[in-house]
Amino acid sequence: MDLKKILDYQKLDSELYKIEKQIRENEHKKTANKMHENMKDAQSRSLKLEEKAGMLINEIEKVKKQFVIQKDKMEEFTNKDFDKLTKEELDKLSIIKDKLAQNLVILDRNLSALAENVNAVLGDFNKTIKLFNSCKEQYAKSKTLYEDDVKAVENKKNEINLKLKTLGKDIEPKIMEAYQKRRKENIFPVVVPIINNSCGGCHIELPYAYISKIEEQGVLPCEHCHRLIYKIKG
Repeated sequence: MDLKKILDYQKLDSELYKIEKQIRENEHKKTANKMHENMKDAQSRSLKLEEKAGMLINEIEKVKKQFVIQKDKMEEFTNKDFDKLTKEELDKLSIIKDKLAQNLVILDRNLSALAENVNAVLGDFNKTIKLFNSCKEQYAKSKTLYEDDVKAVENKKNEINLKLKTLGKDIEPKIMEAYQKRRKENIFPVVVPIINNSCGGCHIELPYAYISKIEEQGVLPCEHCHRLIYKIKG
């Protein structure tokens, strides 16, 4: 097989690989992805806070109803004609009155605590919405900058792809298929030489029998990193 053709192809392909790597590792893309994740987290948190606020408001309504019931009972108690009651009846009413008063104090405390919780949840909710809007703005900016960076190299990518297509026509289909398979798996360089009896990609030492096979067949895959290995002549 003609190693020069596949090596020339890979040399040109390395320019494309660099561009693709720059796009993959683009800082604006990383920022946009991070902001998108922050937006999802903020949205999820805001929904949970809304649910919590709803539960607290329901609890407040329940406590308010109990408060009204206890207050009505207290008013009913104070409207009684105590002069017509015996001492035993007065003692019983006194106990009831103390219990009602105690219930009102407890309910008042519960209402205050629930109100504080609602205010805390609403404050947290407002902060979360503010964070969401800030991340949304940063996401939009970073996404636009990333798209601009992609557009800036689009012509160069197309130019290289056209040249690669032309070069690929003169390479054995079997080798081209093996090359493209590894390229799609983000293995690069795909074709590497034997260096000091080791794979030029992963540097794993190769058995002499395997090196002999490479000499006979021209190219064989590395059993460790799956790159295509060849031996430099001379």
